[in-house]
Amino acid sequence: MDPTNGASIEEMQMQQQRQTEYEEKRAIILEQILEPAAKERLTRLALVKKEKVRAVEESLIAAATTGKLPGRVTEEQLIAMLAEGEGPATGGAKKSGVVVQRRKYGLDDDDDEDDSDLL
Repeated sequence: MDPTNGASIEEMQMQQQRQTEYEEKRAIILEQILEPAAKERLTRLALVKKEKVRAVEESLIAAATTGKLPGRVTEEQLIAMLAEGEGPATGGAKKSGVVVQRRKYGLDDDDDEDDSDLL
């Protein structure tokens, strides 16, 4: 067994352990600063927008650790934060949604509903 390979495996295990500890601390902090309804909303939103939820969680944790968060965050406050996060100041000018573009067929010039001309 190569000793450098063993060291890298140990480093990977230590890094994974640090990551796990960090995620546990994150979960504890979020549990303390979010009301249950707000936590549930973030969990549901994380299913489709992981990056956005991660950014909101980071800002909540930063506000809590610096003392800028007066109390627990309600669901209404969380909704307001999520809406602010979509503003142009945060680069959220890109509106999410579905755009349907219908193809225009050049052969069908008539506007009537009669398809007898196709037979």
